[in-house]
Amino acid sequence: MAELSLAELREIMRQSLGEDEVPDLADADTVTFEDLGLDSLAVLETVNHIERTYGVKLPEEELAEIRTPHSMLIFVNERLRAAV
Repeated sequence: MAELSLAELREIMRQSLGEDEVPDLADADTVTFEDLGLDSLAVLETVNHIERTYGVKLPEEELAEIRTPHSMLIFVNERLRAAV
């Protein structure tokens, strides 16, 4: 079963931002996407990338509550486990 790691999420976020580097995610459970410089479009692009790469559907209405990389990891990995 595939699982999204923090390192993979960081790389996807970097690609979504179009930047060479994104801030360290050591505080992934408290730092928000906004704090990291991701606007709603960059978060949506991150979600789309995850959906394509991992073959999982992430409902937008549930994603609206996701504010941190840590909560995104939990959300995505729960969906991946449920899809098996």
